[in-house]
Amino acid sequence: MAEEMSTPSSSRKKAKRLPFEIQEEINCLYEFVPEVKEHFEVIDKIGEGTFSSVFLARLKHYPDIPQMFALKHIIPTSHPSRIEGELKCLLEIGGCDNVIGVELCLRNRDHVVIVMQYFPHEKFHDYLLHMSLTDVYNYMKHLLVALRRVHMFDIIHRDVKPSNFLYDRNTKRYALVDFGLAHKAPVCKASSSPNAAGPVDTSGILQETQNLSVGSSISTPVTQMSQSKHSASSSSRSQQYTPPTPNLSNSVFAKRVKSPRRLLLAKRALLVKEGKDDILSQRKGAQPVQCNCFGKPQICSVCSARSNQNAPRAGTPGFRSPEVLMKCPDQSTAVDIWSAGVIFLSLLSGRYPFFRANDDMTALAQIISTFGTDSVKEAAKACGKSLICSQTQSPVDFRTLCMKLRAAPMSKHQTKKGVTMDPLSEQSWRSVPDSAFDLLSRLLDLNPYTRITAEEALTHKFFSEMEERLGSVLC
Repeated sequence: MAEEMSTPSSSRKKAKRLPFEIQEEINCLYEFVPEVKEHFEVIDKIGEGTFSSVFLARLKHYPDIPQMFALKHIIPTSHPSRIEGELKCLLEIGGCDNVIGVELCLRNRDHVVIVMQYFPHEKFHDYLLHMSLTDVYNYMKHLLVALRRVHMFDIIHRDVKPSNFLYDRNTKRYALVDFGLAHKAPVCKASSSPNAAGPVDTSGILQETQNLSVGSSISTPVTQMSQSKHSASSSSRSQQYTPPTPNLSNSVFAKRVKSPRRLLLAKRALLVKEGKDDILSQRKGAQPVQCNCFGKPQICSVCSARSNQNAPRAGTPGFRSPEVLMKCPDQSTAVDIWSAGVIFLSLLSGRYPFFRANDDMTALAQIISTFGTDSVKEAAKACGKSLICSQTQSPVDFRTLCMKLRAAPMSKHQTKKGVTMDPLSEQSWRSVPDSAFDLLSRLLDLNPYTRITAEEALTHKFFSEMEERLGSVLC
């Protein structure tokens, strides 16, 4: 596509053949941000997401420069802090170690356009079955280099997936893109060291634990999920407590406030404050109360009355880590490592996407069917959760799983598209080292506290063994 647009005349011909809807979007972009029309010639629309659209463009006044640019138009409804965070990531982190950088940012009122260098690439499923083991080695190494760079700044990308890690097979270049969901990792985080033992103080697990009821079969629907007993007990105590009515008649504030409406608002504010202070004082001296549904596949009235637990869960379905699916409030850069492990699993098995789920509970059930019931329960306990399964599932062996999937015949969809396995690539898969599956198990460690980091993964035996193989072949 980049070669076809190497001359202005060909780009104009291409623009004339654009569908009416895309041409309308380009015209709207010119209208929303006039500086785009002043400096760029938008050629085509090359991508679209939930929060933005991406256009292909070239410099308008310098037609001899072959460099193409990607213009990311962020929808006006996006929060300014999210746009600011994405720009900071591109400016501070991007430009090296396989992380895309930023060239320019244009803004007109509530419309923002981020200008980046265009990175030519193919779709992941188009080259997946053509990749040799050496290609997989290079792909994973460059992906981990990019994640190491991002995690050095304590930034969680939160949307690591093949469509956000671009690969140019011709130039052997890689680029991690789309920091729209990226954010700073909280201070009190789960340790990412592989030798970490997890949280030491477990006295509050009883109060903070949730009961998750999930079927171990992939097709099993969501059953029931109970809530935290700590908040439930405080909710029951708050129902029995009647806060005193504040007396504002002789207060200094009441003398200054002459408006009856403002006096009423002040009374309500003090009422809420005194009520909260009294409840907090009761909590400090109260003993933890256990609800009626703890450890059972049901939800009692106490738990159903409390508010939902809020935890970060942004990301693409199929790449969300177990701690995200179980709504653990403590989430670290380990969520990106899990996503990288899912990509590695697709590369080794030749199946993409590997996990397909319409909701979080179905996704968790798919993880249970792969890793086994006991392992997921232990990981849930490390995150302060209690997992209840209707069935018991044994874990599968990664080597057996991946090799069987690679040996399986093509699907009807792949056959219709003419997808075939490259003979040379197929031959390289006959001697996959055990270290590859060991690295896979470390990346897909269910426990975020013991999951390997990007820095540690780059020193794994798999990469050293592959380098020795490549060295012997060159000799």
